[in-house]
Amino acid sequence: MNFKVTFAGAEAHEQTPNIALYAVSAGKIGKKIATVEKGQITIEKDATGTVAFGPDVHDPSTLDPQSLLTVRLADQLPVWRNNNVVAIPAQWWRNWLSFLICLSGKASRCWPWLLMEEPLQTLKAFSLGRITPFPIPFPRCTPLCNGVVEVWESTCCCWPIPIYQVPKVIANLGKFLAENPVMFPKLPPGPDPGPIDRGLERSVNRALAAGKVDTSFAPNTELAVHLQTLEGLSPQDALQYIQVNPSLWPFYCHCSSAKLGETPLNPDGTFSFCYWQFPFLLFNCHRSYFYKVKQFINGAWTYVYDGAAAHQYFNADQMANLSTLTGQTCHQQPPPPGNDIVALQAIGLTNTWDLNSHWNGADGAHKDLTQVGDYSLATPPADAGLLNPNGNPWGATLNFLLYFDPGMEALGAYYYRMSVVQADGNGNPLNGAKPTPILNSVTWDYFQTVAGITSIVPENLGPNASGLFRIPYNADHEWLGDQFHQYLDTTTLPNGVSGTGPGNGQYLVVVEIFDNAGNRLIPQAAAKTGPTDHQKAFNFIRLLTEGSPGTTSNVPFAALTHMIWADNRQVVGEIDYFATKVNGVETQGSQECQFLTAPGDGLFEVGFRAYHQVQGDTPYPPAPHPTRTFMNNFELDWEEGLNGPSGVLASGGDVDQPSTRNTGNPAESPGVSFSTLLGSQRACAFAITLHVWCKHTNGITHLSQYDREVPAAVALSLT
Repeated sequence: MNFKVTFAGAEAHEQTPNIALYAVSAGKIGKKIATVEKGQITIEKDATGTVAFGPDVHDPSTLDPQSLLTVRLADQLPVWRNNNVVAIPAQWWRNWLSFLICLSGKASRCWPWLLMEEPLQTLKAFSLGRITPFPIPFPRCTPLCNGVVEVWESTCCCWPIPIYQVPKVIANLGKFLAENPVMFPKLPPGPDPGPIDRGLERSVNRALAAGKVDTSFAPNTELAVHLQTLEGLSPQDALQYIQVNPSLWPFYCHCSSAKLGETPLNPDGTFSFCYWQFPFLLFNCHRSYFYKVKQFINGAWTYVYDGAAAHQYFNADQMANLSTLTGQTCHQQPPPPGNDIVALQAIGLTNTWDLNSHWNGADGAHKDLTQVGDYSLATPPADAGLLNPNGNPWGATLNFLLYFDPGMEALGAYYYRMSVVQADGNGNPLNGAKPTPILNSVTWDYFQTVAGITSIVPENLGPNASGLFRIPYNADHEWLGDQFHQYLDTTTLPNGVSGTGPGNGQYLVVVEIFDNAGNRLIPQAAAKTGPTDHQKAFNFIRLLTEGSPGTTSNVPFAALTHMIWADNRQVVGEIDYFATKVNGVETQGSQECQFLTAPGDGLFEVGFRAYHQVQGDTPYPPAPHPTRTFMNNFELDWEEGLNGPSGVLASGGDVDQPSTRNTGNPAESPGVSFSTLLGSQRACAFAITLHVWCKHTNGITHLSQYDREVPAAVALSLT
């Protein structure tokens, strides 16, 4: 049955709301039954039960049941049939004239300067005013990502605060801060914190013992600032101050909260949320907002920030800066300059402009001069494929991040493929081999919001039957951050150079793109090499330096090719012998247990080796040799007895010790006198440890599995 809908009391040209009819069950709003369109609503003639008229919204759960016009169909349908009209009283529909409220903010994970490995001790030090090097206690913050923000509305209702009640509000705030000195501490006093307040220390220790610690937000000093400010204001000014700061309302008013909805975090940690707000039906009430941030960690949603626990409330027009001590962070790569471009943007978190794979740069027209063929580069220099400027090799598993300009979708770019082949000393595929496609399965996750609830959905990108992978454009989904287009286990790379083992050498990494029919798309400046090559108006680009236009080069070939230098060999660390030198005569010992004696001016020395084998590779050519070793540095330490004095016998940078590496005599530490090592002791045992650190990286972290630590022990005594 169709009924005309009228708005009682509506003036000519007065705005009226868009309304809908909702099912009601047990006092809760259910699904939408019908909407009013062109002044008409359709209701089934046999409809029964309780329904409610209200504003037409996407998510009925956001509506306040008390703000809706609720009726029983059994009572009202006969009336509506007689008049063929549903009249909405003015006191209801005028309250449904909503306005759009948009909230925004940014969520970050922050680290303090001190005691970063001991969060409880860090919080204690901050609470006691011990962390004071900067005006802000947590200067290192990184955006949270791959999370969902829950948006909550807080409604605080109370009669206007009389002047004489202001001291009570201040007292309530002070009592709360005294009970929670760790999570709501005072600001550090300044560069000189002075002596520790013993009363405060007892309060902090008791709060820690009681478990009043919450890492779902960084310690909130705003309340302490509010207290300090209120204590210095007149009652009239304090009253006004309380009214404009929503974080203070819960200390006097009765407050309730309701979840408005959810929204995903952007890769840079920002978020926004808009909803239709309806006028208040209650007097002396104030709205504010708080947020909760959750991430999918170890297979479950985990809250990493809780604004209610943090007592951080915001007005609608405030930018909400949310800080936590936990949570997953992402590193967003800025897009390269230019339109209709494709690039290998990063390996892990390392941009490819730091990769020594653009040694010839570009000409004045921005044409790339390093690549000379689809899969060939110009004759590489000695350190080609390493990271600049320290000559770091790549190792373990590498994650590749490609960049596809959004305009590539309109040009038909639908698939991508990455391939790898070993390079010879001239920058060509070794022995004329063809690049081998990398066929690891790639799945990306995206956020999906249904009925106000956000979940994470996986989507497989490939490979398909042809070994191709679908390009994940930003317009397709709200993709999570820190996702890569392909990965490569460099330890499995075959090595055609004898004597150096698999996973070691220079390799060419190739990027190609295809349309949805599997035809290869190539730049217009590239030559066709097969019947399925289709020229399109785009460019492969190579990143030369960080910056603006002019810092890339256009690659006029059918594929984009880079060089990487992989090395998966551990550095070498060896302690060959201990030695004494008395009156210029050296005595060496290499047996397992050693008890050395000498006069106080006698010298203690250690024969050792610290190097990386790469510069010892033979034959050359074709095995590549870097200009510097892949050992980053070494240190030879000593420590006396149990928790005794310690020091350094020898240290150095990326110079192999000895230069002959595994042949010839070992390097020898400078002599240290027995009296210096023993101090007040006449005899003692010593731990001698050789640390050798490599340069290897996967673009995200230093590969510590390729470091070396060699412990040894010796006993020294005076004659």
